[in-house]
Amino acid sequence: MTEEVYRARLPDLATIPEGPFTMGISDEQIDRLALLSDEARVWRKKGRFDRERPDHTVGLPTFSIAVHWVTVAEYRRFVDEGAYAQPRFWTAAGRRWIAGTSRSRPDHWDESPWADDVRLPVVGVSWYEATAYCAWLSERVGRSVRLPSEAAWEKAARGTDGLLYPWGDRFEPSRCNTRARGPGRTTPVDGSPSGRSPYGIHNMIGNVSEWTSSRFAPYPYDTADGRENLEGESLRVTRGGSWFSPDLRARATCRRMNDPWFTDHDLGFRIAGNV
Repeated sequence: MTEEVYRARLPDLATIPEGPFTMGISDEQIDRLALLSDEARVWRKKGRFDRERPDHTVGLPTFSIAVHWVTVAEYRRFVDEGAYAQPRFWTAAGRRWIAGTSRSRPDHWDESPWADDVRLPVVGVSWYEATAYCAWLSERVGRSVRLPSEAAWEKAARGTDGLLYPWGDRFEPSRCNTRARGPGRTTPVDGSPSGRSPYGIHNMIGNVSEWTSSRFAPYPYDTADGRENLEGESLRVTRGGSWFSPDLRARATCRRMNDPWFTDHDLGFRIAGNV
């Protein structure tokens, strides 16, 4: 197979240049949210913003990240090629999970409305499946791809100006698919173009939450503390909010986490890689 055919199977990628950015939420941003929302005032009082604090500077090398999530059509190739039965694509914990569940496809696979359109983001995928897909795609295209770290995801979502949302500092429901103004289900990956990030990336907020590679650990973010080790069964960070999320969870700094075996009908992923 030619290199051109291999590369044709990669999704569209945006290049995020080397350099520092602000990660996390500032006290001033929390106060601003609390002025606008009763829920934010409750979060501040109960310390629910603490997992996003303190805001701090993180430097990242140049990387690439997919403009869109992995779609139903793209994930179908992984399923159809029998990748669930090929141990080389899976982490050790992922192999144990697959062996214990006899799994061969995601949850909600071929179910309406989650797979009615091949342009929909694939959902019902665990972290183990998302990392296995990246390993499979790396082999197929001859280029290393992976899940984005949560630091890479946040920089891609908010840029270097410390924005709370890809488009600015105020929530605008017309720019994303969330509970506030969405259809109550997933929409195609090229929807909500007005909500693109400073790097032109679609849907970093809403539609489906996204797996990152990172283990959940307190800030400051540090790649040297083991949080980017892909082995093990630690909680993994999810980002971005979804069609089911209230406004306050649909922010570029909001961090949630789940067990790596967890799946849901509002949780998917996108790929990242080196340039």
